[in-house]
Amino acid sequence: MFHVSFVLFPGFPMLAYALGCAALDAANRLSSAPLYSYDMRVPGHQPVRACNNALLDPGRVNWDEAESVDLVLVLCGETSPRRIPNGFQAYLSRIEAAGGSLGGVAEGTQIMARIGWLDGRQAVLCIGPEPAEKPAFPAIDIVDRPFVLDDRRLTVGRGIAIGEALCAWIGQTASPALAGEVARLLGGGLTGSMTPHQPPAATATTHEAASTDDPVIAQMEACMRANLETPLALTQIADTLGMSRKALRGRCERALGIRPSDHYLSIRLRHGADLLRNTAMPISDIARACGFETLAGFSRAISNKLGVSPSAVRKMARAARVVAHYA
Repeated sequence: MFHVSFVLFPGFPMLAYALGCAALDAANRLSSAPLYSYDMRVPGHQPVRACNNALLDPGRVNWDEAESVDLVLVLCGETSPRRIPNGFQAYLSRIEAAGGSLGGVAEGTQIMARIGWLDGRQAVLCIGPEPAEKPAFPAIDIVDRPFVLDDRRLTVGRGIAIGEALCAWIGQTASPALAGEVARLLGGGLTGSMTPHQPPAATATTHEAASTDDPVIAQMEACMRANLETPLALTQIADTLGMSRKALRGRCERALGIRPSDHYLSIRLRHGADLLRNTAMPISDIARACGFETLAGFSRAISNKLGVSPSAVRKMARAARVVAHYA
């Protein structure tokens, strides 16, 4: 299991922290077994206020077990502390010595730069809004990107980029396919901002990518998409295509690797997930729009497919939009 440690300085961006936790939780739900754990620590080991004035108690009240941390992310408010605590700096040193990765989010990148952990690497650096306020960091190759993952250093700009950044890290530590699923679940997906140091996440499963190879399968899909609210029996679809149900199943399994019924369900659930992320429709109405007679059946199917409930899908997408709005 990989472990992430969030270090929160006063005024830290609450939504970025929540989105980072959501990305790791989503990865655990989507994988066959939990892959990630995380904790939250605060310099001084006292409750810390976020940018929205929420007060959080530190999850850990010490700097112990640094050797078990695979990634530490430093989050800070707009005002960087004048003095960076020695215990925190020693914590970073032990993580780095044990082979862990070090990172910063928003103004947390400035803290990492001030103590020299970004020297000799590409990095996103959030400093002040005015050029005159920017201190000189000649040893850092500062780039204008949402995030950069370079040689065990992960630096992240403001807003939704923490979700993208953690997806890139998940792609390295687990698999690009899992990273792609997490990105889609968070409601944004990975963008073209990925650097050469980041593995691309898969954007479609094998059977989705193969769906245009066979014109009969393309017709089958068109028929399914046109009948989401009131799903057709597979016999009806086969009749429309001028073939038997058995022949359609064989053709679908050869082209996509799954049965027509399973593919139909996937199409309906993807439609439901899109409605959850992008509309304010009541979940019960979305369930009916996807061909489910009961809300319970829809919720169970979404949970089995995505690893989270319909309401969680909607909350993650809403959090992503709020983060983007305040970026």
